[in-house]
Order: sequence, then C-alpha cells, then structure tokens
Amino acid sequence: MLIFGDEVMDAPKGWELIEDRLMAEYKFLDFASAKQFVDAVSELSEKENHHPDIHFGWGYVVIELFTHDQEKVTELDYQLAEKISSLKPE
Repeated sequence: MLIFGDEVMDAPKGWELIEDRLMAEYKFLDFASAKQFVDAVSELSEKENHHPDIHFGWGYVVIELFTHDQEKVTELDYQLAEKISSLKPE
C-alpha cells in the first residue's frame, strides 16, 4: 500500500513495496530479450527524467523505484511503474 498525501493506493499490478522500494521482477526467454526490455525502460526513464535502479541477467530484470531526493516512494515512482508495466507484453 502506498500513501500519497491523503490518498492511499495499492501498488501497480506486478509491483510490490519491499524495504521501502517499489519493485517488480520480469522474466524473459533469454539475455537478449531482457536487455531489450532494459533498453526500453532506459529510454522511458530518460523521457520521464526519473531513473530506476535496474538489475538484469539471463532471463530476468528487477526494477527498483525510489525517489532518492525525498527518501521514499512517491507518486512519480508509481506513475513510472505503470508506464514500465505497459512496456512488457503479457
């Protein structure tokens, strides 16, 4: 559960709040597919001027969102999480 001002919101589908970070893990068939997703997330992050921590390897990508200058998950993280989720085909 995320709290923004007076509003309480659930994490976007596929995301969890873990150790004060909004996190999601994505599975892929191989390293190249995972890297393509990381590249797409990188481009989106540059466009949004909000940058996640990304960990990836053969067949997986883990994304962590946290607004460093506010030291918490913010609405910016929530919005970027939803946009990132829309990049990955089901």
